[in-house]
Amino acid sequence: MSDHHDWKSLYEAVRPEDLPWFSPTPDVELSAALEGLGVAPSSALDLGSGPGLHAISLAKRGWKVTAIDISPGAIRMASRFASEAGVKIDFRTMDVLSFQPRPGSFGLVHDRGFLHTLEPTEWSRWTALVATALKPGGIVIAKEFTYNPKRHFGPRGFTKSELQSVLDDRFKIDRLEQSNFRGPRFEASAFLLVARREPS
Repeated sequence: MSDHHDWKSLYEAVRPEDLPWFSPTPDVELSAALEGLGVAPSSALDLGSGPGLHAISLAKRGWKVTAIDISPGAIRMASRFASEAGVKIDFRTMDVLSFQPRPGSFGLVHDRGFLHTLEPTEWSRWTALVATALKPGGIVIAKEFTYNPKRHFGPRGFTKSELQSVLDDRFKIDRLEQSNFRGPRFEASAFLLVARREPS
């Protein structure tokens, strides 16, 4: 990741609404993509969970959620929100890429804006993590910044071919299409990715 120390301190002494990417409601497109698949809830892994809104949304829909973020402040914030929402989530404070899931233990991997924070040299580690975590037929849903040289904030983002290349032959891409990040304080172009874990 570009700078772990920045992410660790980012959520300290800050109100959720002061975070540029914070939205009081979950990402509608990610929720709709999951609903459109008609997948029965099982175990879900939320990568770079941040304030936990999407992990909480999944838990409310019956998913058993493990949510990971490197920032202790983010996990404290997410834990408070989960408690207020009346859901139980396995929150873990750690470097996401160091997580070692039991192979095939998740039906869903959810990533809203974590992958695009990684350096290109780390993309293969993300792929290995997701491939290990998902059971055959399991789903990965991700939304990441598109590459835009005119955008002067946030991570670099991906070209379409770069994002396609992140997933190897262990996956079948169902959808890779233009999308957007929308929040109270910004809007930016993104890719929505939906892929399935192929049988070994």
